[in-house]
Amino acid sequence: MATSSNASSSTLSSTSFSEFNDKVQAAALSATRSAAGLPTDLAFHRSMDSEFAEDLDAFSAQVLSLTNNLLSLVTTADPSQSNRRKGKAKLQNQDDVVDDFHSLIVDSMDQLLERTDICLDEFLGRTKAPLVAINYDAPGLRKTVKKITTPGGQLDPGIQHASNLAKPQLAFKHPINNSDEPWYPALSHKYNAQVPLGHIYRDSDADAIVNHPYRYEITHIAYPPRMFVPVNPITPTPFESTSATWVATPDALDAMIDALRQAPEVAVDLEHNSYRSYAGIVCLMQVSTRTQDWIVDTLALRAELATAGLNEVFTDPNIVKVFHGAESDIVWLQQDFNLYIVNLFDTFHASKLLDFPRHGLANLLEMYCDFVPDKRYQLADWRIRPLPADMLAYARSDTHFLLFIYDNLRNALLDRAVSSRPASPAPVPSGTPPAQALLRQALGRSEETALRTYEREPYDAARGTGPGGWDTLARKWNKGALVAAAETPNGTETMQRAVYRCLHTWRDAVAREEDESARYVLPNHYLFQLAERPPADMVALLQTFPSVPPVVRRRAKELLEAIRACLQRVLTKAPKAVPVPPRADAKDAVMEVDSVVVGEVPAAGLWSLAPGSSTRVAGTSVLFGGALSSKKAVPAAALAATTSTLFGTKGKASSNLAVRFQEVVARIHSALVISPSMPIAGAATDVPPQPTDVPEAAQGMQAEVPYVPAAQRSTKREAPVVDDTIAVVGQARQKKRKRAKVDVDNGDGEADDTSSLVKPAKKERRTPEVAVEGEMFDFTAVPNILDDVPNGEDMRVKKKKKQRKRRPMYGDFPAPPRAHSDVKSGNRSHTFK
Repeated sequence: MATSSNASSSTLSSTSFSEFNDKVQAAALSATRSAAGLPTDLAFHRSMDSEFAEDLDAFSAQVLSLTNNLLSLVTTADPSQSNRRKGKAKLQNQDDVVDDFHSLIVDSMDQLLERTDICLDEFLGRTKAPLVAINYDAPGLRKTVKKITTPGGQLDPGIQHASNLAKPQLAFKHPINNSDEPWYPALSHKYNAQVPLGHIYRDSDADAIVNHPYRYEITHIAYPPRMFVPVNPITPTPFESTSATWVATPDALDAMIDALRQAPEVAVDLEHNSYRSYAGIVCLMQVSTRTQDWIVDTLALRAELATAGLNEVFTDPNIVKVFHGAESDIVWLQQDFNLYIVNLFDTFHASKLLDFPRHGLANLLEMYCDFVPDKRYQLADWRIRPLPADMLAYARSDTHFLLFIYDNLRNALLDRAVSSRPASPAPVPSGTPPAQALLRQALGRSEETALRTYEREPYDAARGTGPGGWDTLARKWNKGALVAAAETPNGTETMQRAVYRCLHTWRDAVAREEDESARYVLPNHYLFQLAERPPADMVALLQTFPSVPPVVRRRAKELLEAIRACLQRVLTKAPKAVPVPPRADAKDAVMEVDSVVVGEVPAAGLWSLAPGSSTRVAGTSVLFGGALSSKKAVPAAALAATTSTLFGTKGKASSNLAVRFQEVVARIHSALVISPSMPIAGAATDVPPQPTDVPEAAQGMQAEVPYVPAAQRSTKREAPVVDDTIAVVGQARQKKRKRAKVDVDNGDGEADDTSSLVKPAKKERRTPEVAVEGEMFDFTAVPNILDDVPNGEDMRVKKKKKQRKRRPMYGDFPAPPRAHSDVKSGNRSHTFK
């Protein structure tokens, strides 16, 4: 069979494959059927027939040889399987087949068949190649880039928030201005200008002045032609074997700028801190070229960066500035250094156009460079000096690989525009080649990012609008009673809302003065707690905080005085309602919707109307707020019914009304029933005598007493008290019944005890006796409790004495007491020991 198979395989072709496949399946089926017919006790047959034993051993050796040949072929087809079979070249005996058959034979054949399916799908066009081709086999890439795994755990609190660090703002040459004054660019010279610095640029759509000195240069840029030509991505320098240059002096800054002037592409990134500054400060700037990395200390060179000529590089249209997610970086560069970007390429917009599942820089680094940065340092305190080595490595990784990513994304945009055009492409300039459509879209979105301008956000204390306004914060935290819409039409507000606005204004003023963030001065949740429960003294104020914020600790007296002043102002402005009884004539009165009346109440009366007005409506409602001010008042006369079942038609004579009213009252009185009370001895009443002619059907039922009006009732007179009269109510004490013994003569001459056969006669119960005036009371007929001499044993409560368990003895000493941690009576189910 092996010979025929080899002959067939040597002449196997596409035309004879079907016939060969059928023969293989038939042979496998025949071998399976023959194997199933073998007896189960082969060892017995081997011992009985030596010739059968020799044939069986020969056939087993042939099967083992064929299996080892297949395994060697699988290894050549899939080199990854060679590592799995390391140390086990082939199957030697039956034990190897039993132990390793599934791991070596079954798994190998499954993977071989799976690879066959993949190759067939690719050959038939069912599997498409990836839209973005990543050249992992680029020379030197795998050798220079090492995958770094992200360590777990949280950062040291000293690295995340360096609370004991001196504020670097105190060393700035120009103090930070946190006022509400409008901010304007302070450029001393405009590099690469197409229009002069004093040119007033107006927006064509709104005809408004645009506060961006490089708007014309950005919107009329001529991109270098090399940007639209696919290139072979340039592999970055090895990350482990190279280092970044620390720039903290003006000379080092000038050297870096000279090197950047010669680079065609520059990668830039910033590290910002907004927790210890009101408007935030840039703490670090990372700049990279194809061959070198720099880390600029922007805290030490804050004034030099605006005048050292870095704008010449950043505004040069021939130098591509590569950022990732530059929405905030563009604003921060203008705010702190008056730096602007011309010819921006944002890799974030490119990843969006390529429909990547994730668009973060860490995902791009892992996708293209097989590098995983430690994102724990993203929110670290970058004001720390000197920076730890791990933070320097993280900052450098943001720009070290960014130019290599830029090359791959640019090639992918050019390739995607040709292979599969988007369904609804964005508008591009006329005459743009189709291959440049997606790349032009990415550059257009990057232009919009570069046109962002920095503007100070003024604090609107009246309306609370804006990102930092009190109304915006209350809406964000879902505090409906504190928003601006909760204010009443006449300008009054609740105490909580007044305290909340006062605290928010105080926090904003202190944050501007000390150049701290608002959440560092007073966190938001403490702000709402103080507004909802204003403290009465310093102790109550400090007890609000489990850990008092540093600024509040220093200015606690100032904060408490602000709260007290706000409360006093609210209480003095609160209107006082004068309670006045309603008028009898309420024909034109208006029904109040709410019980709370806001504003001054005239002394004429609560229901009286002011001259010239016909209605009165509440200005606000505790339930509905100020929404009822727009509703029209409804006069009470409009809701009155014209007829009444009780009083008749409206407008009839008052005499007829009085007659009907008397009839209704008499009918009600006749229907009322009073239950008779218990008769008391000697008591007399003036209630009319009860009727004697009670029908038979009412016998045994409660007697009905007609209702007597209050005017006709008389006060009950108490019976005269006689000193010699004693009233005893009760019954005699029953003694314990005893069985009587009766002697019965059975004829044997002896008396038998038959106490169990004869029962004593029942004693008649004594009915309650009531002493009536004039009769003498027989004290001897009534038993006295003092006459009975109780038995001492009967009166004593028998209690079982608790037997004290004897503690086990250890020699001559008792056992030590049980520890408090030992399980006592609670472990009833014995679920634990």
